[in-house]
Amino acid sequence: MLIQLSTSIQDDIKETVRFSASQSLVLDVFATADSIRRKHEDQNVALEDIANMVARAAAQYGCALEFGDRAARPVEQPPALS
Repeated sequence: MLIQLSTSIQDDIKETVRFSASQSLVLDVFATADSIRRKHEDQNVALEDIANMVARAAAQYGCALEFGDRAARPVEQPPALS
C-alpha cells in the first residue's frame, strides 16, 4: 500500500536528498530517512515509508544507495513453542 506523505515531508526529502547529492553520490537511505522522520515526529510517519521515498528521490539524482547497518541486521526468529 502506498502512503501519501505530507507536503512538508516530501519537500524536506527533496531538499535533503538534493543537498546530499551535491556533497556525495552515495546516500545512506535509513540515516537520511531517520533524520527527516525526527524533524517531523509529530506526524508519526513510519521510518520505512520515509526511507522508500528517500531511496526513490536519491535514485533520481543518480546516487548510489547505502542502507547502513539496518540492512545488515539479521531478522530475529520468534522463540520456539514447546
